[in-house]
Amino acid sequence: MPPATEEPTQLDRLEAIIEINRSLASTLDGDALTHRILREAIRIIPAADAGVLLLYDPDRERLVVRHAIGFGPSIYKIELASGESLTGRAFQQRKSVLYQTKEALVPKQDLAPDSHRLLADAAGGIDFPHSALVAPLLTTDGPIGAMIVENFSTPRVFDPFDLRLFEGLAQGAAIAMVNARLFASERAARVRLETVNQLVSEQRDQLERRVQVQEALADIVREGLSADALVTRLARLCGAGVFLCDSLHAIRTAQPSTDALTIRGIDEEHGDAISTALAEAEATRSPQRAELGKGVLLVAPIPGGSEILGFLCALFASSGPDEVHAAAVSSAAHIAATEFVEQRAHAEGRIRADADTLDLLIQGRAPAMAGAPFLLSIGRVHHARADAVVDHRWLRALLTCAQREFSGELVAATIRDEHVVLAWAGIEGDSAGGAESRIEKRLRTAADRFARLGSGWQAGFVLSDRIDAASGFADALTEARLVAELHRRVRNTDPVRTVRALGAYRLILRSAGTDEILRLCRDTLGEVLRYDRDRHTMILETLRAYLDHGGSTKAAAQALSVHPHTVQYRLGRLETLSGLRLTDSQERLTIELCLRILDSAALSEAL
Repeated sequence: MPPATEEPTQLDRLEAIIEINRSLASTLDGDALTHRILREAIRIIPAADAGVLLLYDPDRERLVVRHAIGFGPSIYKIELASGESLTGRAFQQRKSVLYQTKEALVPKQDLAPDSHRLLADAAGGIDFPHSALVAPLLTTDGPIGAMIVENFSTPRVFDPFDLRLFEGLAQGAAIAMVNARLFASERAARVRLETVNQLVSEQRDQLERRVQVQEALADIVREGLSADALVTRLARLCGAGVFLCDSLHAIRTAQPSTDALTIRGIDEEHGDAISTALAEAEATRSPQRAELGKGVLLVAPIPGGSEILGFLCALFASSGPDEVHAAAVSSAAHIAATEFVEQRAHAEGRIRADADTLDLLIQGRAPAMAGAPFLLSIGRVHHARADAVVDHRWLRALLTCAQREFSGELVAATIRDEHVVLAWAGIEGDSAGGAESRIEKRLRTAADRFARLGSGWQAGFVLSDRIDAASGFADALTEARLVAELHRRVRNTDPVRTVRALGAYRLILRSAGTDEILRLCRDTLGEVLRYDRDRHTMILETLRAYLDHGGSTKAAAQALSVHPHTVQYRLGRLETLSGLRLTDSQERLTIELCLRILDSAALSEAL
């Protein structure tokens, strides 16, 4: 038979506690330490069935269970105030205690009712142990917690020697836990220091990058380089696609180059997101971002006083720009503003100079560099939405489109009232259809380019006949402007019209007040005038409302406060009396011409 295992002597247990405390002192993991302390306590106190280690939480001012052996999970829900129960009292009084009987410890186990129920549940229904050892965890700064071991079935199972061992273990455990806390605190401080050093290093690197980027951009200013050079350098510095746009979002230059006419064109699928970012950048005067399928588009406005002159846009990969790149784009936008302001001033100066040239032509005094024959064209801008405002930006854009097509060929290119006026001098024809045909074709190209700048925007040009002498320039301009207005009223969408297309009706425009005008107006509207006068009807007034509202029967009815059927009836009478049809564009134009001349020349009484 194997020899029986001998019970450890007191000397063995003392040696064990010394070895345990030495081992605990080398453990620096706080969580592992709490587990080990309690496990070793039960090992050197063989009669212990269970144990609990609690640590003081200064934030909650409670003793909180950190580890337990021999108890169910509900033990971890118990929190004790200082002085509450066996462990709370040991913590408060800083004194180890031996409880040898159930009767001795019951009066001291003054737990709150909820805590008592949790303890009984954790102990498997046992209300009170029969023996217990309790010791505080003491340090030079005071107690940091307490621990208890218990026997659930036997009284007087623990003796004073067990208490001294337990107390010695508690002292060693307290020192080990303080060391672990100091180590953890030092490690946390070291991690924080490393984090701070890393942040400082990153900020230093970022600052160096920012300085390098700003220096590279400053070279653009110092060297007086163009916007093309600015865009190229910014694209290289940021590793992004860069687009320089005007206030109408038309791309002036890009790196890498693109076939897109406007910034929306670089990603049509996400065009609404781009438009939103542009609108917000203009409204807030600050950079905005748009998430695109190709990446992130950063939109920086180019300021010019109270006006936004354009936009500098940079397309980054999916991660988007970092702070250095975002700052670089904003700085580049302000650098571009200088060139934009200079270009705007140059363009406005040229428009004013061409306006002076146009005035000389209107006065019949052609400038020295200009000679007959002449041609002129009137350009107008309109939008599909009737309430859209045609501001000076859109007129400048149309002028720019035209100048691009006729670079160096125009004797005058300016903005007059709400029109773009273009004039050519020294025009000569040829057998293939003449200069007029070539100019008409290129005007169509300019109108098409303008229409691609913004959804719903359209442009229309009216081209005059050849003007053989400077003295006829003023009449040709007046005629072209009136034709442009008439075509606008009848909603002619052809981008280029010619005065010649009016045929014989040009007589009205050239000879206001003559017998020919009176005869044409009498033949066209004389019967209608007499019908209105004799029967007190409102056919001509209805015609005016119908034409003024773009040929809309419903809108005319609302303006006249009558039913749409009434408008239709009156217009039917008009067609019967005049012999002309409003559905025929040429005949409708004749009716329009006669009505406007009647209104402007007050000829109704003469008819």
